[in-house]
Amino acid sequence: MGYIRVTSKPEELYHYTRQENLDSILREGRIRHMGDTECWFCTSLEDTLELMRATVMVEGKPYVKLGGSIGRYPKFQPEDYVILRLKPRYQNGEWVRWMQEIPPGASPELLKAAEDFSNLKLGFRGDLKFCPDPEIIEVKSLIESEEIRSTNLFISM
Repeated sequence: MGYIRVTSKPEELYHYTRQENLDSILREGRIRHMGDTECWFCTSLEDTLELMRATVMVEGKPYVKLGGSIGRYPKFQPEDYVILRLKPRYQNGEWVRWMQEIPPGASPELLKAAEDFSNLKLGFRGDLKFCPDPEIIEVKSLIESEEIRSTNLFISM
């Protein structure tokens, strides 16, 4: 199916990145598309975590790198990541969604999984400028607080 154009412009976005990229992102006030056609975002914190659980949190999972070669995700270190809560400053650019391409005859379960994964993220064609002082969420703290909530739910049952 490929790319589809998204006509509504989001007012708030979430973007995960490695901690080592944070200073340059904040200094520049933009998320760069870095050799890709788009830079990618989620519209909720929950979608961001779900996307991370399906990608960077899966050690050894293959992915297609820029240039088309296959890479594998290293062991996930939560302290190496942050999530930025951004308010975009609009400029020329196009919002898109990449719909996973599935082979003909794929099972309904695979079709649903591909659609769900595709709907987690939005792409912006170009570099996305954002308003100053975005909220910075440490992934390690976020995951730890989720684990505490999960444990408390289990104990209270």
